[in-house]
Amino acid sequence: MLEGSILQKLAVSHQHSIRPLKLGVYYKNTLVSLCHALEDHILTGKYKPLVISAFQEGKWYLQEAERYAGIARKASHVSIMASSDAQWAQYPTSNMGNLNLVTLNSDDPVGREWHLIIISPTYTAMVLCQELTETDYGPGGRPKSDLERKFYGIWTFEPGLVKEAAELAIIHIQQYDSELSKTLTDYIHSVRLQYPLTEELGMAVARVVNYLQTGKKIPKLTFWIAT
Repeated sequence: MLEGSILQKLAVSHQHSIRPLKLGVYYKNTLVSLCHALEDHILTGKYKPLVISAFQEGKWYLQEAERYAGIARKASHVSIMASSDAQWAQYPTSNMGNLNLVTLNSDDPVGREWHLIIISPTYTAMVLCQELTETDYGPGGRPKSDLERKFYGIWTFEPGLVKEAAELAIIHIQQYDSELSKTLTDYIHSVRLQYPLTEELGMAVARVVNYLQTGKKIPKLTFWIAT
């Protein structure tokens, strides 16, 4: 894992715990379906969550700009970490008062990660991943198909783990925007996490399974939910 990345910091904090992180490898097309399912659960609910995202490159954010406008209308705050090529000002989404873009330095390890962190009193979820290195891919190198790229990381609904990742992300944001970091910290401190009702969690899981089953070119895979 990349030194200084959010995934690496979370993994280190659980290295000697009784519940170390269970990390897996996921195709990009799987993660796209997974993230869309988790985001759509915001769009259909009444959660007013805090949402923190990180995109490997700004161009990937641009493909999701309209979707994030809808998410921002349902969220309390949305913060997006992306590289400087995001061309943020071109999109009306940038003018939404509760949505902030954090422009990452070119050498920031978070710029190599893919994150979606959702936190509210009754709905928490996250995807925390980074792409495999050239060495990890082996002799064949990176796949020619973008959707077949592979990412190493975790996804979960577990409230305590999601909150811990959110706090690490906010600490990272602080070096770029201390005022935004304080706003996000205040939100985290105000949230009283509750374990989701069985029915609520079941709806979220059903949405994820449906997306993974109907997504295009989804390879055979296994996924797990931390509880």
